[in-house]
Amino acid sequence: MAEQKYKTFTITPVRSSQHALRVTFSSPPINLIGVDLLNDLHAFLISLQKAEDAPKVVVFSSADEKIWLSHLDLHLISAQYPAPPEVDSQAALHRLGETIQLLNSIPVIFIAEVNGLAVGGGNEFAVNMDMRFAGPDARLGIPEVAGGVVHGGGLHRLAQLIGPARALEWNISAKAIDSKEASRIGWVNSAFESGELLREYVDEFAERVSRFPRGGIEATKKGIQETLAGTGSMENDMKRLVQLAHTQEAQGAISGLIELGDDQTRGSFELELPDASSRYWE
Repeated sequence: MAEQKYKTFTITPVRSSQHALRVTFSSPPINLIGVDLLNDLHAFLISLQKAEDAPKVVVFSSADEKIWLSHLDLHLISAQYPAPPEVDSQAALHRLGETIQLLNSIPVIFIAEVNGLAVGGGNEFAVNMDMRFAGPDARLGIPEVAGGVVHGGGLHRLAQLIGPARALEWNISAKAIDSKEASRIGWVNSAFESGELLREYVDEFAERVSRFPRGGIEATKKGIQETLAGTGSMENDMKRLVQLAHTQEAQGAISGLIELGDDQTRGSFELELPDASSRYWE
């Protein structure tokens, strides 16, 4: 992908991977979801959507040790304290919705590496990514009801993740949840005891996934998204399996796995599956 500079985050490779990127939010003082961040994130996602060489995995982290991503700029919805006249608040809110839709529709695996506050809009972005991993300082929460509004971009997805009753509890109480409890109820995938362990796991995971064929990754995300939307089916997944099995990349990998397993005989390779499946790509 062509390099482009953004105001509110930086982009670096994950370890030495050519197919995994890390986006690091850096928008002082509080990583507010304002016009600049919305424009940057929207432009970045559009570039992924258009790129022929898009990364397979993108990790989102923060340069701020206390804040992963904060809430929406309240001036965008305040009548008494509106945004400056040159800011089109309705356009900004529309961009917020578009950005969340792109996270769900682009065939890239998006990972939220949260070790700080992810509240309001920050939580909306986190829950609309494909996975969330949290460090010991992660605090997620939804203050919208305390402001008389609703968690527009995250309510539906959070209910899918933790169930309707728990989603209602955490929305209407406007209380923070820590990483351990969030992991226990499924708000995040896993919680880690230190920021170092969090980074080590996410980097290793992203690098491993980025080695695998793009077709399988994209088809798996599509099947999951269809399931969330209520349109998924075994028939759809089987059609993708058959289509992918005829691709050159898949055929090369299948041949390699047969060879590594000494033609599917009982040995260390077969007994160490699925972990051993990555050997072909090492």
